[in-house]
Amino acid sequence: MIPSTFLPYFSPEISLAFWAMGLLLFEAFFDLSPRKVVFVAYACLLWAAIITLLLDPTPTLFWGGTCKWDGAAKFFDLFFIAVTALVIWMGDEVQAPVKHGGGEFVILPLFTTVGLMLLASANDFMLLFIALELVTISFYILVAYQRRNIIALEAGVKYLILGGLSSAFLVMGIAYIFGITGTTRFDLIWQWSQAHSGTMPAALGFGLLLVLAGVGFKIAMVPFHSWAPDVYEGAPNSITAFLSVGSKAGGLIILMRLVLGLFDNAAAAAVWIPILSFGAIASLLLGNLAAIPQRNLKRLLGYSSIGHTGFILVAVIGASVSLGGIAGHQSTGDANDGQVAVTAYLVSYFLATFTAFIVLAVLDRRLPGLEIHHLAGLSQRSPLLAAAFALSLVSLAGIPPMSGFIAKALVVLVAWNRGLYTLLFFTIFAAVAALYYYLGPIKAMYWSQPLDETPIRLNRITSGVLITLIVLLIVTGFWAQSIFVLINGATVSANVAYPVVLIQH
Repeated sequence: MIPSTFLPYFSPEISLAFWAMGLLLFEAFFDLSPRKVVFVAYACLLWAAIITLLLDPTPTLFWGGTCKWDGAAKFFDLFFIAVTALVIWMGDEVQAPVKHGGGEFVILPLFTTVGLMLLASANDFMLLFIALELVTISFYILVAYQRRNIIALEAGVKYLILGGLSSAFLVMGIAYIFGITGTTRFDLIWQWSQAHSGTMPAALGFGLLLVLAGVGFKIAMVPFHSWAPDVYEGAPNSITAFLSVGSKAGGLIILMRLVLGLFDNAAAAAVWIPILSFGAIASLLLGNLAAIPQRNLKRLLGYSSIGHTGFILVAVIGASVSLGGIAGHQSTGDANDGQVAVTAYLVSYFLATFTAFIVLAVLDRRLPGLEIHHLAGLSQRSPLLAAAFALSLVSLAGIPPMSGFIAKALVVLVAWNRGLYTLLFFTIFAAVAALYYYLGPIKAMYWSQPLDETPIRLNRITSGVLITLIVLLIVTGFWAQSIFVLINGATVSANVAYPVVLIQH
C-alpha cells in the first residue's frame, strides 16, 4: 500500500491529468495516428488505476483540506476509469467512425475522468465547481462533436444552455453558503453547523437549494431533466453511454457527500429531504411513464435514465443514518445500507447500460435506424446481439435473476427500513410501469419477422466484451454477494477531524 503522505504528489487525478495534457500536446505536434492515441490513452488509465489500487483508503484530507481520500473516493476513481476505458474502446472499435474526428475525441474523455475523480474526493465547494465545469465543458464538446449533424448540433446547444444555467445556480448557492459560514470547505462548514447547534439560516438554506439544483442537472433529476432525451439521441453512442453512467455517478457521489456529511442534521434535512423526495417521485413517474410511447431506442433509454435517477434518489434519502429522527420514522437496518444500495445500483446500471449501448453502436452501422421496429428478427440475424440487448433490458427492468433485480430490491429494502412508505409506493409503481417499455424491444427481436435476413457478424473483441458483460450481469444477480465484494468499503466517511497531509517545502 502507498501511504497517504504521497497523495499531494501522486494522487490519481494528478497522474491522469499530467498524462492527458502530455498526450494532447504530443498528438497536436507530432500527428499521432488514432490507433497510437488510443493505445496511450489505455496506458494512462492503467497507470491511474494502479495508483488508485495501491493507495491506502484510510480517510485523509490533502491539498490543504480541499480533497478527501476515503473508501468512496477510491471505489469511484476505479469506477470512472473502467467507464472511460469502455467509452474509448466503443469510440474506436464499435461505433461508426466520428466524422472529422481527431485525437481529441479520445483525449477529452481523459480530462472528463479527471473531473469526475475530483468530484469523488472533493471536500471544498471551489474544487467541486472546478471539477464540475471540467466535466461539463468536456461533455459540451463531445456531445456536439459531430457539428455537421443537425441532431447532434441541436443536442449540444440544448446541453450547453441548460448546463450554463445549472452552473449559475450552483455558483449562486456556493456564494450564499460562503457568505453565511465564511468558508467553502465541507468539513469546516460542518463544524460551523455543529457550533451553531445545527441551525439553518434562511440564506444558508437557500444556498443549499441552489446547490442541489445545480447537482440535479448532472444526474437528470426532474425538473432538471429536459436535456437528457435530446442529448441521448444526438450524441455519439459512446458519449451517450458516458453521460448516462459517468455524469450520473459523478453527481451522485457529490450529492452523497453533501447530504450524508455536510448537511446531515435536522435543520438542513428539513430543506433537502423534501427537495430530493419531490425529485425522486417526479423522476420515477415522468421517466418511466414518458418512456412508454417512445419508439426511438436512444430516447427510450434517455427517459429510462431519468427513472433510474428516481430509484437512486430514494436510496440517497434513506442513506442518512439520522433519518429516523429527522423524518419521524422508525429507522431499522444497517446504517450504511442506503450507501450500499446507491453504489450497488450504480454498478448494476453501469453493466446494463454499457451492454445496451454497445449493441446500439453495432446496430447503428448496420440498420436503417434505431427505432424499435428496426430490431425485428434480430435474434435470427445475430443471436449474441439479441441476447445481450435483451438481458440488459431485463436487468434495467429489475427482473430476476439479473443484477438489476438485486439493485432495485436493495432500494426497496432501504425505503422499508427507513419508513419511507410514500417513496416505497412510487418505487414499486415505477418498477412495474417500466416492464412495459423494456419488454417491447425484446418482443420485436424474438417474435417479429426480420426485415433483412443478412447475418450480422461481430469481431472477436466485441463478442468477448459483450459476453463478459453478460456474465457479470448474471453473476451479480445469481450470486448477490459478488456485488457486495465489488463495492466493499465504498462508503462516504463522516466529517470528523481527519489529518491534513501537507506538501513539505
